[in-house]
Amino acid sequence: MSDLKVAGKDLSRIDAPDKAAGTAQFAADVPPPARGLIGLVLRSPHPYAKVLSVDSRAAEKIPGVRVVLTRENGPKHRFGGNIKDQTWFAADGFVRFAGEPIAAVAAETLDAAQAAVEAIRVKYEVLEPVVNATDSRDGKTPLVHEDWRELTLGPGGKKNVIARFETEMGNAESGFAEADRIFEHTFATPRTHAAYIEPHACIAEAGADGKVTVWTSTQDAWSIRAGMVDALAYPSNQIRVIPTEIGGGFGAKLQSTIEHIAALLSLRCGESVRMEMTREEDHNVSSPRHPHFITIRTGVKNGGDIVAREVDVTMDHGAYGRSAPFQCQSKMIMASCNYRIPNVKVRACTVYTNAPISGPVRAPSGPQYHFATEVQMDIIAREMGFDPLEFRRQNGLRPGDRTLAPPEENPSMLAVLNLVAEESGWGGDIPSGAALEAEGWKIGRGIACGYWAGPGESASCSLRLNDDGSIQIMAGTVNLTGMSTALCQLTAEEFGISLDEVRYSTGDTDSAPQSTAASGSKATRSVGQAILSASEDFRKKIFAVASSRLEADPADLVLEEGKVRVASAPDRFLTLAQVAAAAPGVKGFVIGTGQTAKPPPCPIHTAQVAEVAVHPELGEVRVLRLFCVQDVGFAINPISVAGQIEGAMIQGLGLALMEELPNATNGNLQGESLHEYLVPTSLDMPEIKAILMDNPAKGTPLGMRGVGEPPIVATAAAVVNAIHDAVGAQFFSIPVGPHHVRAAMAKSDVAAVSV
Repeated sequence: MSDLKVAGKDLSRIDAPDKAAGTAQFAADVPPPARGLIGLVLRSPHPYAKVLSVDSRAAEKIPGVRVVLTRENGPKHRFGGNIKDQTWFAADGFVRFAGEPIAAVAAETLDAAQAAVEAIRVKYEVLEPVVNATDSRDGKTPLVHEDWRELTLGPGGKKNVIARFETEMGNAESGFAEADRIFEHTFATPRTHAAYIEPHACIAEAGADGKVTVWTSTQDAWSIRAGMVDALAYPSNQIRVIPTEIGGGFGAKLQSTIEHIAALLSLRCGESVRMEMTREEDHNVSSPRHPHFITIRTGVKNGGDIVAREVDVTMDHGAYGRSAPFQCQSKMIMASCNYRIPNVKVRACTVYTNAPISGPVRAPSGPQYHFATEVQMDIIAREMGFDPLEFRRQNGLRPGDRTLAPPEENPSMLAVLNLVAEESGWGGDIPSGAALEAEGWKIGRGIACGYWAGPGESASCSLRLNDDGSIQIMAGTVNLTGMSTALCQLTAEEFGISLDEVRYSTGDTDSAPQSTAASGSKATRSVGQAILSASEDFRKKIFAVASSRLEADPADLVLEEGKVRVASAPDRFLTLAQVAAAAPGVKGFVIGTGQTAKPPPCPIHTAQVAEVAVHPELGEVRVLRLFCVQDVGFAINPISVAGQIEGAMIQGLGLALMEELPNATNGNLQGESLHEYLVPTSLDMPEIKAILMDNPAKGTPLGMRGVGEPPIVATAAAVVNAIHDAVGAQFFSIPVGPHHVRAAMAKSDVAAVSV
């Protein structure tokens, strides 16, 4: 890779100047049409209730109010993706989470819209909410959907269980019979918010022909369109989605939240409707990370070999089942992905509760599974007298080993583990540790491994040669994490030009080639493969034009440094600008198209070390240093890749120590906004080191792998393992706050459950 001139270089993001200057246009910045209305939603204050009546007469009389929608005049069909369990404005008579829409209004001013919302009178019969996922699973709670038999639940779905899955590799029962010791623990992770800066916002405008155009902050315009098609019962060609700049998403801006409501309001009143969630509204109703309850039973030989593992997982999906079966089944491989365990059995289910609909948040289920599996690895190692690093090395994945995950020809798990141990000085002194110990702090170090399957998706794109010889990429994948810069670097490298001569555009669902979502650590890889496909077509068309003007055989042409040269006569050439000028009279405008089918997974391994100081009296935890080694395959833009890893580790630190959306006694979520929701700030920042391990993958552009999600999966486990190392207490749930530390240290029965 040393001969590359653009790819593999630390280059500034091409979208940075607009964002730094404040000129980037986010959804709330889209200029309103001449007659724009404001849309607001009346939401249920109760997590579970029967709606007895909705009276909107007073609201309809308020000056400036154009339309009020309730169950009386709203659509009557069900929607919800693969499980049609949602209705418009509680049309089935029930609200099932606090914040569920009861009515929507559109008015000429915000004041009029707010007055209309406040004027709507709703009578409820409050019901006992379902807040405990395991009780919901076991039939110990009321039904969230009394009509569950009429719903198309997933496999094994019944009552409050949306879907149930089971898979086995080897024979777990015989594996446990071989074990000398068996360890069993139950772990819990909370509901958490994605904590992006920009709340959901959109503008919908219905045309005279009935076609609706929506400008929105989203990670995937195609998913938004699909959600609107589902909710509105509208054809795809009657909905146009234009993605704007996005102020953070982390997976929670993949599905329609207010877009379908804004569209319906616009269709009913014939004017454009702008909707912006308040921070409080967004915080309490936008799809959070799934709570998980995981019981792990692991069998180990006295020599340290793991011979069996049995995992039971319950996911809390909230009030409605959109995407629940896929989210549950697709993540089961993480129960066995880092280690060679010959006998593994996993049972997983996803259940209804009276909470907001959970959805994908950065590395869905990854931090949850890895918190449980990696913390238990430490517990077992310490109980059996092994160093946690050596225990992982002994059981680490090697070529030929089977797991529940797709097979890997040469897994890099041990390579990243060994490198992070070296970089962090595992086994040596912790800098500043002695000084802190002198002040009464307890010092600890923890390690954890992580895995992400590295999925890919089908993608397509086009390359257009501009008049000045520059290249325009068009693909329907939103630029979320600097992906556009990496794709421009890849294209520039292909055609021997500079980064300044390539630009990327997302377009919209009417104009852009359909492509993958900006999620799952798959966008750059998938669209990059489509660009390579388009490049072949693009190059042929460039050569066809150049061969005509240069009177040369296309096979005798080469493209380098922005010039098409005759290989046998290097002094004869055309610049790309000259090719563009000649093209209309020879072959027509030069546009290359390309697409790729869904590629096989490209696994990604990561290993992390955390160093902490714990104050035994206060329970305060200070994370001193975080190290991450990640197999990135090949970093097209190393500084951007390192930034992604660092950001993910900080989010993982938040999961470990402070982030949660707990249920109050009445079933409502506690905390109204990010003001009460704790996330790491500059004062919480440890020293962070992201080490990029080059290990080019097969069948990907330049050997690259996905980046964004793997580094968050191991952080919480590494931090909690470090706390355990510091104070000797074990923790089976996150976040670990000061009160948890004090309580755990006060207990005398903190030993592992083992037989």
